Amino acid sequence: MHSRRHFIAKAATLFTSVQILPRSVFGANSANERLNIAFIGAGGKGWHAIRSLADNTLVNLTAFADVDARNVTEARKAHPDVPFHHDFRRMLDRHGKSIDGVVISTPDHTHHYNAKWCLNAGKPVYLEKPLTHSIAEARDLIALERSSGLACQMGNQGHSGGGILMLDTWVKAGVLGEVNEAHAWANQVWSNNDSRPAGETAPLEVDWNQWIGPAALVPYSSKYMPRKWRGWFEFGTGTLGDWACHNMDAPYTVWDLDCPRRVEIESSGARKLSFPATAKITFTFPTSGGRPQEFKLHWYHGKDHAFTRPPELDAARQMPVGGTFIRGSRSAVLMGTHAGPPRVIPEVKMQELASSLPKVDLKRSSHWENWLLAIKGQEKTRSNFAYAGRLTETMHFANIALHVNRDLTIDPKTRSIVGDAEASALMHGPSAREGWKV
Repeated sequence: MHSRRHFIAKAATLFTSVQILPRSVFGANSANERLNIAFIGAGGKGWHAIRSLADNTLVNLTAFADVDARNVTEARKAHPDVPFHHDFRRMLDRHGKSIDGVVISTPDHTHHYNAKWCLNAGKPVYLEKPLTHSIAEARDLIALERSSGLACQMGNQGHSGGGILMLDTWVKAGVLGEVNEAHAWANQVWSNNDSRPAGETAPLEVDWNQWIGPAALVPYSSKYMPRKWRGWFEFGTGTLGDWACHNMDAPYTVWDLDCPRRVEIESSGARKLSFPATAKITFTFPTSGGRPQEFKLHWYHGKDHAFTRPPELDAARQMPVGGTFIRGSRSAVLMGTHAGPPRVIPEVKMQELASSLPKVDLKRSSHWENWLLAIKGQEKTRSNFAYAGRLTETMHFANIALHVNRDLTIDPKTRSIVGDAEASALMHGPSAREGWKV
């Protein structure tokens, strides 16, 4: 078993090598060369990522790592020749020289640790949303992306879809008229009882120490995994973390939003170990060079704070289970989840405008291919950490407000919470446990 010291030394060696040797030594450079892609997390979202890339002509599946061997049954059956490791650090140690990029699909509390380890080893990273478990971690990855120059992408796939392009084109053409607020929501809710689950014996297939990673060590419980971790404050980021990076993405991008100056909340009440089952959050963004007015972005989840069906929506049309609604002075648009294509409502208005709507060229690479081509130096990642980190920060400000159960005032210039020491401390998240600082 390799020691932690050996992992650090090896990662440092790889990182140094990447800085001084030409890119072609390590990765595919031409349009015809395949990239060797490794995966941290091979079940759930990781299995989805593997399936998404398995037949891509730009990709060789190089290695899988997962702390839960139960998760990788399908991946190993489908790809028996791909090496599997419980510890992603051992995977990098064993295959690092041949790995051109790493896809990370793990619980939120390990995102920063895993991504930073890979970036320090000189590996481009595709990191599932939300970017990190805390604001400080997001800022750290933004800085590391900038200093390393590596191709980094957050997995909010709709950011590369046509919906944002269409909305942006329509807004610039004046189709919506004047807009100063938007609404986004999700129907799936991640919330748990606010008490610590009883400890259980971890299954033999689970490396619980690795799963906990940098978080404080607590006894194993089947109430944490798989997927249930999303509803626990120390491991996940709740409904906002799961869905806001998808459904707030379009207005955040099109109106060039950044740091809010105010976060106001309504919820079913504070929980310390989990998240409120229902909430409404209003973000107020200050004016900017391109926006003479403040912009309000409203978020909703849970039945008691569900987004109300807009009166413009035709009776025969179903409300999306998650999405975005924007009402301007001239028209209103509805978008499905993941920044789906906008459609003017009611339908009679859409038909009235159809012939005059500006045409949008939707031919471009997918979110996955955008990252792969960025590794080759042929494109720039669209949801790079510089953007994704800001969107993640915004979501975290709301989760902090829910956790302390009060509104927050934020200084957009310093990006810091004003006059609330408890809330400010949560921007940094907990310290990594001994042996897990990176």
